[in-house]
Amino acid sequence: MLARLLVPLALMLVAGFAHPQEQESRQAKLVLDEGVWVTFYDLPSRRFRAIRTAILASDSESAKRDLAVSASYISVEADRASDNLREPLREVVSRLKAHSENIEGAGLQDLDRLFGRVHWLLAQHYLERARRARDIRDNRSTSLLLYAVTHHLERALLRNNVPVSREVHATLEDLRDVAGRLQGANTFEQAYREKPVVRAERLLRQIGMQIERPVLIATQP
Repeated sequence: MLARLLVPLALMLVAGFAHPQEQESRQAKLVLDEGVWVTFYDLPSRRFRAIRTAILASDSESAKRDLAVSASYISVEADRASDNLREPLREVVSRLKAHSENIEGAGLQDLDRLFGRVHWLLAQHYLERARRARDIRDNRSTSLLLYAVTHHLERALLRNNVPVSREVHATLEDLRDVAGRLQGANTFEQAYREKPVVRAERLLRQIGMQIERPVLIATQP
């Protein structure tokens, strides 16, 4: 029940953020508290699990509902994405809606591939937002966005049936640790010196080769 209350609130708040093209001089603040933010960026993962469970249980109505919620979530992010990610995100929204309209014809393997693509695109989207937050030293936003990047990178591997190696797992955990320190008044400067956003991009490109997915964002320092 709590999650159902938090997610609409998160969607409402985030939908109110300014579009990146409308604010070159300032970064939209993340006003969600950490619990609600986790609920928000984790929404696709939880819905995708629910969709698979519903299909296996022949619960078409639940699967349709969760596909529609997932499509709405990604539409919000697509509207705020950069030019190179906007259309790919809108394309997966269309595919989610198509599956919702023909849930009986939705195969689990096809859905898993689609879910993996969603996670891959969202990881890149949140990395671009983390760059912008870092550049203006919006420490809290950088931290939360890095958590989102690591989450979606990990899910992209799993949805593509690629095991998370010890090396990748260690890097993900280290990035999460640095992300946490970005929020500390006495630790954020050292955390930035560890270049977490650059390291996250390096990991993203490594994972892209593992899952054979193109990287759509430009390389930046």
